Amino acid sequence: MKLVWIAIVLAACGSDDLAKRKAEMDKQAKAEEPPPKAAPAPTELKPADTPKAAPKEAAGPEPTTPEELDKALKQAMIDGRDKDVIKYCNQLAIDDKTNPQSLLGCTLSACRTKDGDAAHKFSKPLQKQYRDAATRVCAQAQIVL
Repeated sequence: MKLVWIAIVLAACGSDDLAKRKAEMDKQAKAEEPPPKAAPAPTELKPADTPKAAPKEAAGPEPTTPEELDKALKQAMIDGRDKDVIKYCNQLAIDDKTNPQSLLGCTLSACRTKDGDAAHKFSKPLQKQYRDAATRVCAQAQIVL
């Protein structure tokens, strides 16, 4: 509607003014348009058959003393290496005096790897509050404690 009025006014003003005003209208229309969006920077695509990075392996020799085993167990829990956690838990002497957080970590790792026997073994000495937490997590893996 605006353009119709402008065209009528321009026609009435004469042909020289018409060209000038049309050029001004074009400039004004371009100024009101948002600037074009820049194309996103190209990213390097990886082929689908690229193997995933292997989890970080334990550095150094295998732990032998109880202190080294405990440290290796905690590091394996932090790194999310469930199979190593179970291996270190099996090497530890598990009883009622074992750190309950370590026992919980052993139980949860066993549940995540679907090892029901190990989960039962590690959950036996757990205190009620830890056992309840382990029961909820293991239920997701369809393992009943």
